[in-house]
Amino acid sequence: MHHSSTLSVGLAVHKDAIAVAAVAKDHDAEGLDLGTLGTRPCDSDPRGRQLQATATHLVCISAAGPGGDWLSRDLTKTGQVCGVVAPSRLPQKAGARVNTDRRDAGQLARLMRAGDLPPVSVPAVADEAMRDRSRARDETLHDRQTVTFRLNACLRRPEIRSTGRATGGPAHRRWLRAVVCPTPAPPIVFQAEVRAVTAHTARRQRLDQALQEPVTAGRLCPVVDALQALRGVQLTVAVTTVAALGDLTRVDHPRPLMK
Repeated sequence: MHHSSTLSVGLAVHKDAIAVAAVAKDHDAEGLDLGTLGTRPCDSDPRGRQLQATATHLVCISAAGPGGDWLSRDLTKTGQVCGVVAPSRLPQKAGARVNTDRRDAGQLARLMRAGDLPPVSVPAVADEAMRDRSRARDETLHDRQTVTFRLNACLRRPEIRSTGRATGGPAHRRWLRAVVCPTPAPPIVFQAEVRAVTAHTARRQRLDQALQEPVTAGRLCPVVDALQALRGVQLTVAVTTVAALGDLTRVDHPRPLMK
């Protein structure tokens, strides 16, 4: 490839390798398949130096996925530009059902050159950790609700009903431990569901504490305090909202933020 002022680089991140493709800024320039590199941060350094020898300015793009945003942060530290695009923003051709990492990398490079890929905000390491804890709490609430439905079904089949009004509290859990089933088989399933509900409840309490600890002294503390000034918004709700929204300075109007 001849020396170019700007080079658009597409990175298709996979769990075992990262496919790399590049295309120059010139409209008639053809794409170049640069093979693959490893998924360790040190693996991107030699390929980055190779690309810098062919272009004075590199613009890299990768699709967001379970691999995280470490690649964007690592390349940004070396002075390069590396954005992350949401997979839902990638155009899909009708009938194109065969996708490979090599094709994805080439498509990312071409779309990046055309300016058709608006990058998403890449959270800092601390912000991403808070988002992970927030999502883990939401998943725990969902899992606990699912287990509670199964537990209630176990109670309804033999027509066992609680004498108390409140459910989910300490008194209700004590009543569950004292339930006697009419036949020997149901207690095995019933007590397993009771233990699952207790475990998910304890996990949610631990995640609530872990979600609040890093915020009290972090950079997001003023935003969390401001949200708590709204009526009915407590600390957990404020932290969850901030973790979901991310960096508020990336938008200049409330409308795109709400989208």
